[in-house]
Amino acid sequence: MAKLPLKTTRIELKDDTSEEDLRSFLASLGEFARDNEVETFAIKTRAKKGKMAGGAVSFKIETLIQLVEGCDTKFVNPVALSNFAKKEVEEYPEKLLVYLKNAFLAGAYALTKR
Repeated sequence: MAKLPLKTTRIELKDDTSEEDLRSFLASLGEFARDNEVETFAIKTRAKKGKMAGGAVSFKIETLIQLVEGCDTKFVNPVALSNFAKKEVEEYPEKLLVYLKNAFLAGAYALTKR
């Protein structure tokens, strides 16, 4: 599997209560999408309540991702992602960090469902 060299590997939201930081984060996302020809972002959906619920900051980040000009955002159900992994994914990229597994699966799933 080919690895694409990326100039940007992390976009950080410093202060989620700062309008300036939120706008800067959105601008950085847009720049990343343009520089890397990203057409679609894929996000694993999470519960809004309970043990596996997402936090307020992560929901803000998901909203900002949806606002990136010129990009679509697809939300992927965790059950569909799990089924996809079992049936379609034979191996993961070498050196894929554990915390990036769901991101990889969401992206691969979105690519197959174009």
